[in-house]
Amino acid sequence: MNKIFPQGDSESHAPAGKQARPGGEGDVPQSLPSFLLAHCGNPASWIYSDQKCDGTNNCGDCSDEMSPVTVCPPCGPGWWRCTPTVFKYCSCIPRVLCRDHVQHCWDWSDEYFCPGP
Repeated sequence: MNKIFPQGDSESHAPAGKQARPGGEGDVPQSLPSFLLAHCGNPASWIYSDQKCDGTNNCGDCSDEMSPVTVCPPCGPGWWRCTPTVFKYCSCIPRVLCRDHVQHCWDWSDEYFCPGP
């Protein structure tokens, strides 16, 4: 069985403390084609390309959801645009979080204005 993404086992060639981890610091895996990887705002951090513009803060600094690193389309129909109070999201929250009696947007728009799912 071929290993594409070593995770620190005895066959790993990454130096100790520098294991390749999506969204974290570490060496970019050389065995993966470059189109499968995307760098975060911090050049030492990386994610898989399909994690860009998915609505979730995968990089930790929202650079995978906002420019200048990437240009994402506006929130889709299943999302509500606001400035989230939860750092898991960057500029939109899932509509399933609307009207759930918990503040997810700094202006409480998820509780008072969002029509819900």
